[in-house]
Amino acid sequence: MRNFVCKHKILTGSTIVVAGLILWSLIWFVTASPRGKWVARYDIYRGHYEVQGYGLPDPWRPEYTRLLQERYGIKFRTVALCIVSRTLVAYVDSYDSVSTAAINRKFGHDVFQECWQEARKNWEQAHKLANR
Repeated sequence: MRNFVCKHKILTGSTIVVAGLILWSLIWFVTASPRGKWVARYDIYRGHYEVQGYGLPDPWRPEYTRLLQERYGIKFRTVALCIVSRTLVAYVDSYDSVSTAAINRKFGHDVFQECWQEARKNWEQAHKLANR
């Protein structure tokens, strides 16, 4: 075996690199949910309030993000649009589960539902008037 490794250094090295990359991607996939929770806890600890989102946005999302920021100091960060991996979904969902719970505890009510409904109402009113 040692003789083979010595004669085929490039092949051996390439095999080790590929195996390492496969192992790293597997670890990265499996730890997505715990990483999301840990990062959210760290952000909350340092006073950074954020929620993350993915998928195609509703047309009132800009108004929603503005309301969250102005009223409560909460940042909304879009991490992906319509193409998302299972790893990203696991990370974001875990992050948001921790951050939304902490934020709602801090403010005493569901600030996300409040801002979402108001943003949607404002958008619908503005477009109703525009269509007249």
